[in-house]
Amino acid sequence: MFSAAVKKKITLHPPTLTTTALTSITGTTAQSGGNITADGGAAVTARGVCWSTAANPTTANSKTADGSGTGVFSSYVIGLTAGATYYVRAYATNSAGTAYGNELSFTTTTGLPTLTTTAVTSITNTTVQSGGNITADGGAAVTARGVCWSIAANPTTANSKTAEGTGTGVFSSYVIGLTAGATYYVRAYATNSAGTAYGNELSFTTTTTGKDVYVAGSEYNGTTTFAKVWKNGVATSLTNGFNIGVASSVYVSGTDVYVAGFEYSGTRKVAKVWKNGVATSLTNGSNDGFASSVYVSGTDVYVAGDEDNGIRDVAKVWKNGVAISLTDGSNDAEAISVYVSGTDVYVAGNESGGAFGAAVAKVWKNGVATSLTNGLENAFATSVYVSGTDVYVAGYEDNNSKIYVAKVWKNGVATSLTNGSNDAFASSVYVSGTDVYVAGYEYNGFRYVAKVWKNGLATLLTNGSNNAIVNSVYVSGTDVYAAGAETSGGESVAKFWKNGVATSLTNGSNSGSAFSIFVY
Repeated sequence: MFSAAVKKKITLHPPTLTTTALTSITGTTAQSGGNITADGGAAVTARGVCWSTAANPTTANSKTADGSGTGVFSSYVIGLTAGATYYVRAYATNSAGTAYGNELSFTTTTGLPTLTTTAVTSITNTTVQSGGNITADGGAAVTARGVCWSIAANPTTANSKTAEGTGTGVFSSYVIGLTAGATYYVRAYATNSAGTAYGNELSFTTTTTGKDVYVAGSEYNGTTTFAKVWKNGVATSLTNGFNIGVASSVYVSGTDVYVAGFEYSGTRKVAKVWKNGVATSLTNGSNDGFASSVYVSGTDVYVAGDEDNGIRDVAKVWKNGVAISLTDGSNDAEAISVYVSGTDVYVAGNESGGAFGAAVAKVWKNGVATSLTNGLENAFATSVYVSGTDVYVAGYEDNNSKIYVAKVWKNGVATSLTNGSNDAFASSVYVSGTDVYVAGYEYNGFRYVAKVWKNGLATLLTNGSNNAIVNSVYVSGTDVYAAGAETSGGESVAKFWKNGVATSLTNGSNSGSAFSIFVY
């Protein structure tokens, strides 16, 4: 008899293991691991944890590699997204396959944003410019940002602050309402769902000298348009919002601030002049009236504008509220700008009556009109300035190709500021010494670009990525100021520029415009 030994067959199985509880959870990392209690009959050649934002993660998802063999091991999970929920399982691989431990879930934390504060510039007695740069949102959307400031260190959003929208990246802030000669502390801030973070703290001291910048314009509040005047960026509403109002011109004399414009009364526009916020009506509301420009000479207040006579618009100038008609009402006419030199009153505007009813650019001296254009094409005079015996007028004229050319006239002789290839408009003229400054805007084929010409040489105030206009220019010493508007996100933002650097007067949530600037 023969006997034979029976060889027992060994069956291999995947390993047996559990997943270690999650610890040290942050916005982008966590710690876990596993415990391999049996190798299934074959050596464990790979182990770690795998994870995903979907349940039942496998090694086809993100994973760690934490050596081989049985027993306890630790895993460091990285590259996570803040505020997200993840599923994690330990895994172990032998020649029979890969086994997984029990599934655990966890949610990463949301961190605070990371940001720095922009250096403080353009320091005046009441304003400065700063801002910030948010380089990381902490894993949650930045819902508020700006700068905060105080006369005490470590300012927070409980102190004075700006609101500069949302999101990461660079933003600018215009700090207003400061006290001259005071030291302030400023920090950029950014808020997400985890809280508010602050940039590095900076300090600055406001100046004790400097000029005040006054701007007249308007702003829509979502329901109606308010006439407004800004002093160093701080707005004062001249109308109460019951009716549409627009402030078109500002002039400062001593401690008094004069503004010209209009406010609706029922269905009619009423021409008005405000002195220190108190309105005087120049028209009675029976017909539309509009006040375009104000000038103060001594105790006399001059306002240029126009009033509908029921058929035509009549160009007028008011002296201390008493109207003088510059045109007889047979043609439509507008008085856009007024300037007083000694006892002479100059008014720039236009009157229809040229060929086929074309508008003729005109300047009136003490009520006597001088035509600046021949009436063959539409032309408009928008601003007048007198320096010595020289009379300067800004405006624009059709070049016979339905394109407007920006122009400036000196004693009736025109100089073209643009070549007529695209529409261009000159809105305002100011003379300082021998230098002639003209503000306006020109179409670049895609957008209107805000410009200031000095002795005929243009300086761009905007880059053409958004529509922008300039309505007024003022020169104080070596500083050149301009006022206008630029679109942002579909809304018009009222702005003024000082030596080409823009300051926003409105935040862009609603439409705003700046029509006149005065520095005193």
